[in-house]
Amino acid sequence: MLEREGFPVSEISEYIADEQATVWLDLRDPDREDLTVLSQEFGLHPLAIEDAVYERERPKLDRYRTHLFLTAYGARLNSDTGELATSEVAAFVTSRALITVRKDDGLDIGAVTDHWDASPDLAVFGVGYLLYGLLDYIVDGHFETVQSLDDQVELLEDQLFSDVPRDLLVQRRSFRAA
Repeated sequence: MLEREGFPVSEISEYIADEQATVWLDLRDPDREDLTVLSQEFGLHPLAIEDAVYERERPKLDRYRTHLFLTAYGARLNSDTGELATSEVAAFVTSRALITVRKDDGLDIGAVTDHWDASPDLAVFGVGYLLYGLLDYIVDGHFETVQSLDDQVELLEDQLFSDVPRDLLVQRRSFRAA
């Protein structure tokens, strides 16, 4: 159950000291000072800190002595423009905290929270539950994106092979989709 949100990173020690607490920190484009505080508080590896701020890091899971470091991408298809948008998220996973680092607002963090709230009985699994919810939301988005792409390809095929001639719009959409 969510008890506190919007607190400064500098107050994290209070929450980490509580053995019953599971902490989730979501940082949107954090500065070096915030990451330095987190690094000191959680013992995060300097290479993982660098990877969290580096643009276009490859998807991966690295294991360090005190934590895991994960990089993943959410994906969404804009059905109006046909453009695929990705959003990178980095995550530090410790025994009692999940720290997410987002570079943009492409990943709907409110929907991730709703996803967690939909299964409160799983909250007893702490950080594992938070990580599962985050990854489940990301993977669901991949499936939705693939389905949207498939729908657009089918529509384009129907237009291309229609008995009624189509205009240049179909040709342009075909080249854009390729």
